[in-house]
Amino acid sequence: MAVWSVKIVPGTNPGDPATFVAQNQPNAPVGTLYAETNDVVSWDNATGQDHQPVQTNLTLPLGSLMWPVVTPGHQTSAWVVAGNPGTTISYNCLLHPEEQGTIIVTPIPPPA
Repeated sequence: MAVWSVKIVPGTNPGDPATFVAQNQPNAPVGTLYAETNDVVSWDNATGQDHQPVQTNLTLPLGSLMWPVVTPGHQTSAWVVAGNPGTTISYNCLLHPEEQGTIIVTPIPPPA
């Protein structure tokens, strides 16, 4: 079981939406986290605004459609990934819908 953090970082330019960056996965595209079943994920807010991740696809592999608001400088509780390999968990920020991310459930870490 791995423990993953998705950092919510400010957009590149003022007024740009924040982005979701998987920590310790330098080859993952921005907004994407690769995780195995039973890994845990939390969101770490490094912006000056509140954010609230909400799952947008219909399955419930993380056990909830909506996570609590995460205030600046804080992180959410950890959530257990429960999807089968190949499952894509899509989410966005309820407060800023243009901020989007995915968790891809994979049986092994992606190639470096």
